Amino acid sequence: MQYKKIAFFFLCIIFFACSNNKNPYENNLGIKTEHLAEIDTAHYTTIQWKDTLMNFGTIRTGDSVIMKFEFTNIGKTLLYIFNAKTTCGCTITDFSKDPVIPGNSGFITVIFKAGSQEGEIRKRIIVFTNTKNGSSNSLFIHGIIKPAGNK
Repeated sequence: MQYKKIAFFFLCIIFFACSNNKNPYENNLGIKTEHLAEIDTAHYTTIQWKDTLMNFGTIRTGDSVIMKFEFTNIGKTLLYIFNAKTTCGCTITDFSKDPVIPGNSGFITVIFKAGSQEGEIRKRIIVFTNTKNGSSNSLFIHGIIKPAGNK
């Protein structure tokens, strides 16, 4: 009998531990979950970036480069990426609007279009999140653009 009680106890623990991935901000009031997560400062999480600076090397005018900045939610609550702003129109960002559960990873994709720019460039991407280590995180891309006709 004691064995059955212990087995039942462990099954309950496993069941409740596995069912804890529900989004606590889901509601039927029409309020977006990311807005609730943004104002819930008591439950901010922590983000860890694999890299915050990427060097794309040397490209030619008119070329484009795609880079992915990887991050991991190392906190205990859902991680939301609210926005990823760039400092110029030559840089475009894309990211998932879905929350990242603790322990999982995600990406911010950055597309840089050189256009007619030449020389050494450095661009900043500002990522807004619900994190304890700062609600905004800066990412940087760096490289050199040479004229298309030069080898």
